Amino acid sequence: MKQLMTALGMLAAAFFLVSCAAADGKESEADYQIYYVNKEGTALSCEGYDTGTGKEENREEPSKDAAEALAAELLEQMDQKPESQELRQARPDTVALLDYSMENQFLYLNYSVQYLELDAVTEVLYRAAVVKTLTQIPGVEGVFFQVNDAPLTDGTGNVIGVMTADSFVDNTGDTINAYKRDPLTLYFASEDGSSLKREQVDVVYSSNVSMEKLVMEQLIAGPQAEGYKATLPSDVTILNIRVTDGTCYVNFDEKLQNIPSGVTEDAVIYSVVNSLTELSTIRKVQISVNGRTDRMLRESRSLDKVYERNLELVLDE
Repeated sequence: MKQLMTALGMLAAAFFLVSCAAADGKESEADYQIYYVNKEGTALSCEGYDTGTGKEENREEPSKDAAEALAAELLEQMDQKPESQELRQARPDTVALLDYSMENQFLYLNYSVQYLELDAVTEVLYRAAVVKTLTQIPGVEGVFFQVNDAPLTDGTGNVIGVMTADSFVDNTGDTINAYKRDPLTLYFASEDGSSLKREQVDVVYSSNVSMEKLVMEQLIAGPQAEGYKATLPSDVTILNIRVTDGTCYVNFDEKLQNIPSGVTEDAVIYSVVNSLTELSTIRKVQISVNGRTDRMLRESRSLDKVYERNLELVLDE
């Protein structure tokens, strides 16, 4: 029941993405794409924007100051009236961007408290528009939202963390409030913490939540049945998760090091890896902490390698 309520409480990064094209219907050759909202407030689309420096210069990774200046330029352009009469700017007039900064390839945006008063659809569309616009900047790997200097949280109180363009699922069809029910196969620790046991859970979730994020949210929530132990700290935050060429990259905050008592490092690693590789789109998993892989999980497991599925730790049922 705990996982079911958590899943029902998760608002997806859901939107309908309209293709970005030039007026003649061809793909835009502009330096950047600026994302806007359609008149109905249900979808995103974008228009090309030239910075004046040219595409070749824009391909080069700028300095921190240059990246911040370019982010300011793109954010300002987002607030301008789009050329198409079918679009409007995504940021509501009631919300102000107080300040912003760039640290370790992440842009931190700090908004006024009125941000918390946005309805769910308006908020997620604006967040998606900002992230998709700003992560086009070379050197900007993700965007972190804050409200009055506090991290933005979801409906269950979890920090949303760093987002990339892959954090938002492109959908077609009228599914912004749709939910699905599917079984997931998850791997939790055995009672002694040294082995893994499979648990199949039936999860109700938004049809727009990425499956890899759903799997990790369920692992963090912990097992439903008796005889299983959680492998991840209940307060760990997923800063970012994405899948590229069959490899899932999961970036946790430093609380990943607070492994539940009695659970081995191998059980933690392969709980994550085996659960994610149950998805047909994932073959390997790379785990990082605060974006870094040159670290150890506790003292024995290096995070500088890509892990593959390993069922040797799984107890026969």
